Amino acid sequence: MKTDSTILRLRRANPVPRVADDHDADLFARITALPGDDSLEVPHWRPFLRRRAVVLVVAAVVAVLLTSTAFAVSKLVGGHIVTPPVTRQEYLDAQKQLTLPPGATWPTWRPPPEPNSVTTRGGGGGLAVLTAQNAWECYWVQAVRGGDATAAERAHQELNALLAHNIVEAPLGAPEDYVPDPMPESPFAVFAHDGGLDWIRSGYRKAAAGDITNVAQSCRANAPGPTVS
Repeated sequence: MKTDSTILRLRRANPVPRVADDHDADLFARITALPGDDSLEVPHWRPFLRRRAVVLVVAAVVAVLLTSTAFAVSKLVGGHIVTPPVTRQEYLDAQKQLTLPPGATWPTWRPPPEPNSVTTRGGGGGLAVLTAQNAWECYWVQAVRGGDATAAERAHQELNALLAHNIVEAPLGAPEDYVPDPMPESPFAVFAHDGGLDWIRSGYRKAAAGDITNVAQSCRANAPGPTVS
């Protein structure tokens, strides 16, 4: 065939003879008996892990500054920086202005593990607002599932009150360190202008109409994290 003749011509034109396929056991033994290259013992991924560890450390420092749940804006920088004792006092003061459902108690404040951690002024009050919101959402879910219409209506009213008096939506395009000016006298939590607050309002309307799905999801997702116990 034409293909075979072409291959034969290529083989004849190749100045390098074909290497024998015989396996030389002695040669293999001599090669494997040689000392290894120490540089090859260091995995090439170690520098990458060190760089990744630095990123994780930075992320951990940022994480301890957060004082809100998944929906709230993280106010990490700006001109209202305070230390953990101030944030703790804000959290305690806010408890005097907010209400929890029957049987619920305020989680104990635990300072962040990083000694130099800071947050923005109002962060402690924002944590209290979000804690109360989560508690009333979970109370609403329990009331609906238990068939307690009176408790469900109270939860609805308390959550609407938080939306009206203690939850602020940042303006469109506002930075993450947005703080209302002037600052509210009541404890407040700031939500991003990204549809999250609309989702919550829609969930409350659905729950009032009998569909508790969104409120149940928020109850589970926004339970207190490692900052409180």
